[in-house]
Amino acid sequence: MTQLPLSIQPGPRGRQSETKHTKLSPHHVHSSHDLDDIIEPDYSREGIFDIARGRTGWLVIFCIGLLLAAVVVEQFEDVLEHHVELSFFVPLIMGHGGNTGSQSVTTVIRALALKQVSSRDVLRVCLKEAGAGCMMGSILGLCILAFSWMWSGISLQVGAAVAIALPLVSLWANGLGALLTLLADRLRFDPAVTSVPFMTTIVDSTGLIIYFYIAKWMLGIHSGEPAQ
Repeated sequence: MTQLPLSIQPGPRGRQSETKHTKLSPHHVHSSHDLDDIIEPDYSREGIFDIARGRTGWLVIFCIGLLLAAVVVEQFEDVLEHHVELSFFVPLIMGHGGNTGSQSVTTVIRALALKQVSSRDVLRVCLKEAGAGCMMGSILGLCILAFSWMWSGISLQVGAAVAIALPLVSLWANGLGALLTLLADRLRFDPAVTSVPFMTTIVDSTGLIIYFYIAKWMLGIHSGEPAQ
C-alpha cells in the first residue's frame, strides 16, 4: 500500500505562486489601514461613566446652539411684531433642519461603513445630499403653502416665505451634514457622535436666519419700522 505524505513542502515555484495570489491591491491595503486606524471601543465593556463622558461634551455644544438660536429670534423681534404667525413656524424650521440633516449624516455614515464612499468623495456626496435636501424641502414647502391657502389663520405671504425657506434650509442642512460626517471620518473622530451635534448647532441658528430674512423680503419689512 502506498502511503500519502502527511505534509507537502512547497518548492520555490510554489512559494512564488502563493505570494502572487496573496498580493493585495492598493485599494485593499488602504481599506485595511483605515480599519486598523479606526478602533471603536467595545460597547459591552463600557461603563455608564465612560458613555456619559464621551457624549456630554457634544451635548454641551448642542445646548450652545440652542442658545444661539434664541439670540437669533431676539434679533428678529421686529419681524415677529409685524407678523406673529411667523413664530408658528419657528419650531418647524428648526426641527426640519435638524431632521433632514440627521438623515444625511446617517446615510453617509452607512455608506462609509460599507466602503461605498470615502472622505475623498466629499464634493460628490455633498452635492448629492444637498440636491436631495432641496427637493424634499420643496415638497414640504408646497404642502405648507397649500395649508396657508386653505387656513385663514395664516396669510398666503407667510406661507410663501416658509415654502421658500424650507428647501434652502434643507439644502444647507443636508450638505453640511454630509460635509461634517466626511470631515469627522477624515480626522478619525466618531461621526455618529460628533456630526449630529455640530450640524444641529449650526443649522438651528443659520436656518432661522435664512427664514427671517426671506420673511422680511417677502413681507417688505424694514428694520426699525413700527408694527401696525
